[in-house]
Amino acid sequence: MAKARPQALTREGVRSAVARKYATRFHMTLIIASSIAVGALTTATLVRMGVDTLWLRWLPALAAAYLAFFAGVWLWLRLSAYGRFLREESRRKGESFVDGGDVVDLVTNIPLPRGGGSVAADVVRGAGGTFDGGGASMSWVADSASSATSSSSSGIADGIGEAVGDAVGGSDEGGFALVVAIALVALLLAALFGAAAFVIWQAPAILGEVVFEVLLGSPLVKGVKAVDAGNWAGALLAHTWKPFGVVAFFAMSFATFAGVMAPTARTAAEVIAVLSAKAAD
Repeated sequence: MAKARPQALTREGVRSAVARKYATRFHMTLIIASSIAVGALTTATLVRMGVDTLWLRWLPALAAAYLAFFAGVWLWLRLSAYGRFLREESRRKGESFVDGGDVVDLVTNIPLPRGGGSVAADVVRGAGGTFDGGGASMSWVADSASSATSSSSSGIADGIGEAVGDAVGGSDEGGFALVVAIALVALLLAALFGAAAFVIWQAPAILGEVVFEVLLGSPLVKGVKAVDAGNWAGALLAHTWKPFGVVAFFAMSFATFAGVMAPTARTAAEVIAVLSAKAAD
C-alpha cells in the first residue's frame, strides 16, 4: 500500500492554527503595553540622568520600545507550544526529521482551553493562568482600553482646550506656535493609538506569519531548502515597521519643534505650558 503523502506546510494553514489556538490579540495587547512601558521607563531614566532635551530622550526611548516589542514576540514564541516543540525535538539525538505534515498536525491539535473569555476573566480576577490560554474575548481588552483612555483623554482635552483658548487670545507668533504644538500632540496621540490598534487587530496574521517563519526555518521540517530558511524577525519587521514609523515620525517632529520653540521644556506638558505663556503675553 502506498504511503500517504504528507500534508504540506502552508502559510495559511499555520496562520489558521495560530488564530484558533491562541488569544493572539490579547497577547499582542500585553506585548504592546510592555513595549510602551519600556519606552516610558527609558525616557524617565534619561531625565534622572540629566538629559533634558526632548528629542535626545525620545529617540532612544522609541528604539528601546521597538526592541522590547521584538523581545516580547520572541518571548511569546519561546513560551508557546511551537517553541517548546522545536526545542524538545532539537534535543533528541538520532531521530529522523519531522515531516511538514506532522508539524501541521501538531500545531493544529494543541490541547488548549477554548472557553471564551477565560483568559480575560482570570486576569480581571487576578488569578493565574497559562500563557497558552486561547479564546480570550477582546471585550475585556476593549473595555479596559476605553476606560483607561477616557480618563486620560478627558484631562488632555481640558488642557488642550485651555491652551487653544490662550492661543486664540494671544499674540500671533506665540499663538501660531501653540496651535502647531497642539496639532502635533494630537497627531502623535492619534498615531500611537491607531498603530497599536492596527497591530493588535492584525495580531493573528502577524504572529501566524512569525510562527510560519520559525517552522519554515527549522531543520526539523523535512524538505526545506536552505535558501527558503525562515526569518521571523524579518517577517515581524515587514509587518510592523510602517505603523512604528508613523509614530516615530510624529514623535520626532514634535520633539524637534519643541527643541526650537521651547528649548527649556523637558516634557510635552511643559512645552504646551511654555508656549501658552508666550501666547498669553
